[in-house]
Amino acid sequence: MVDPKNLGSYFGFTSEEVQEQCRQRNVDYCEIEKWYDGYLLGGCHIYNPKSVVDALTWKKIKSYWTGTETYEALKIYIDMNFDGLKESVITMLGSGRCKINTRKFQNDMTTFSTKDDVLTLLIHLGYLTYDEKMEEVYIPNQEIAEEFLNVVDEPGWDGLVRALSRSEELKKDSRMPD
Repeated sequence: MVDPKNLGSYFGFTSEEVQEQCRQRNVDYCEIEKWYDGYLLGGCHIYNPKSVVDALTWKKIKSYWTGTETYEALKIYIDMNFDGLKESVITMLGSGRCKINTRKFQNDMTTFSTKDDVLTLLIHLGYLTYDEKMEEVYIPNQEIAEEFLNVVDEPGWDGLVRALSRSEELKKDSRMPD
């Protein structure tokens, strides 16, 4: 998932495939794109295939992710909070990106010692996508953002969310002209 070589288009549906299926089924492509696009694999935009099939079949846009994985798994990894991981999640929920070093990842799903280890695992699990050129991770789409929102809607996150929201407000205020 971090370096798919020339196989990226085989991990899910491409934009062209989804556009054609939306046209045939009279489903709004823009909504499908917002909810299920966002994975970058070898420079190719890839859509979550299960979710796209479900949305096209049932003609309903929603998170189908919980049919394959629960937010509890995501919560376990984020609660490790290595190196400010929780702050990075809030940044990504605000459409931000986080720098990452994927080269140190052990790929055993049990050995974690840094934020980069957890973020790299979340790439492999499909919770994040990776921009190889910029060496950054981000939340790929609305469906996955919903899963992250479930995690931060738990006790212990209130103060962090408020502090980061306030910090963003102060940044905006400081840029305003006199």
